[in-house]
Amino acid sequence: MNTPWFLFLAALRFMTRRAPSRDDASRSMPHAATRFFPLIGILSGLLAGGIYWLGAQLWPTSVAVVLCMAATSLAATSPAAGEARDARLGAAYGMLSLLVKYNALMALTAATGPIPLPPYLTLGLVMIAGQAAAGSLVVSLLTGGTSVAPRATTGDLGVALLIGFLPATLLGIPGLAGLVSAIVVRLILTAVVLPRTALEPRLQLDVTQQMTEVSFYLGAVATWRYV
Repeated sequence: MNTPWFLFLAALRFMTRRAPSRDDASRSMPHAATRFFPLIGILSGLLAGGIYWLGAQLWPTSVAVVLCMAATSLAATSPAAGEARDARLGAAYGMLSLLVKYNALMALTAATGPIPLPPYLTLGLVMIAGQAAAGSLVVSLLTGGTSVAPRATTGDLGVALLIGFLPATLLGIPGLAGLVSAIVVRLILTAVVLPRTALEPRLQLDVTQQMTEVSFYLGAVATWRYV
């Protein structure tokens, strides 16, 4: 029963709870479900954007940013069980990404996009684009297969990249710069960083999602002042 709704729910379960073993993952999540990972990112961005908008009506933007980050962190996948070394490395990447993410989002609170939007909504679109792009780049890791998820096919990756990259185009040049930044960081992680850390596969996916999302925001910040 691989209907779109079933595949979406399978992707949602995978992205919001601890990953099962390889055999369980293969049974519970068909490979076609991976193409919905960017859509989960879009929904997470919508959640973050909505909480930021609501928070900004009552408190300073700095508080609203913290609230939206907390909400998405709570909704994200729980940390994978593993060796203590993996846990420490995962925590280090997590702290680094949260620190940089907060400062990048604060820098983007005053940004205005090519599409006229009411106050406080542009940042919501930025977060949707960043999380969607990160979700699609996670799928790119699964084309080789991992111990926690079924192998994604070329077709799955193509659909995921289309869904994941589309929101960034609504931001114009900053969105495209964010995509380039996220792609470059994904390549560096795969070629240089992750092989040297020997993180277990679940944490590799988590680190890739976190670092590519943050890199998207940094790329957008770096170019927004010039457009």
